[in-house]
Amino acid sequence: MRSITAHTANVTKAFNAYQNLTESAEDGTPAMGMFSGKAGLGKTTAGAWLFTKADGILLRCFKADTLGTFLERLSTELGLETDCTRAKMLSNIIRELAICNRPLFIDEADYLAEKIAVLETLRDIYDLANVPIILIGYEQLPKKVKRLPQLLSRISQHVEFQPANENDIAIMAEQLVEHCEVEPCLLAELLKKSNGNFRLITVGLNSIEKFCVVNGLDSISAQQWAGRMLFPTADL
Repeated sequence: MRSITAHTANVTKAFNAYQNLTESAEDGTPAMGMFSGKAGLGKTTAGAWLFTKADGILLRCFKADTLGTFLERLSTELGLETDCTRAKMLSNIIRELAICNRPLFIDEADYLAEKIAVLETLRDIYDLANVPIILIGYEQLPKKVKRLPQLLSRISQHVEFQPANENDIAIMAEQLVEHCEVEPCLLAELLKKSNGNFRLITVGLNSIEKFCVVNGLDSISAQQWAGRMLFPTADL
């Protein structure tokens, strides 16, 4: 399997949203974004891909995070000192982001959405550093963010990640599978059994490709696959 990000519909929408955010930041209009959706739909993958392309800062949140730990880990990502007060860390973060002009991607943002002090601090960082900030989280993230209208009003791009469809899985097979061709009938079976979950589709495509390599197959159909297990877990 190729270690790349397939350009599915979700990834394309995320990329377009990010481009709009960078333009908004330059124009001085709201430049915060949000990627939301159920687990396994590729939000983190898209965010990591964009973070790499944009030379951004990617910070994963934890349930145990406090305002202090959040600022410490963000300071560390930016190469700043952490042995100082929270106010000093915040001031340093804002100054560094404003200077380097790097976008900030916040993964697992659901954990922060329940902590008003952290959300308000994110708003301060955005207002003063003037760099795009993208919140990445599960489907309940938009409802949680609504608790802080001042932050919600700054979100100008919202991408709701959707399950894979026939076109998405065909793109994934073409761009990710390197050593064989997966015929449409088997892709349809994989799509159905995965319920459109991108993570499971990737696992399934990897299983199929390994089978083809071991058995010297250049292509494989649903009949040749013969109902073998696609995922190393029980049926969904």
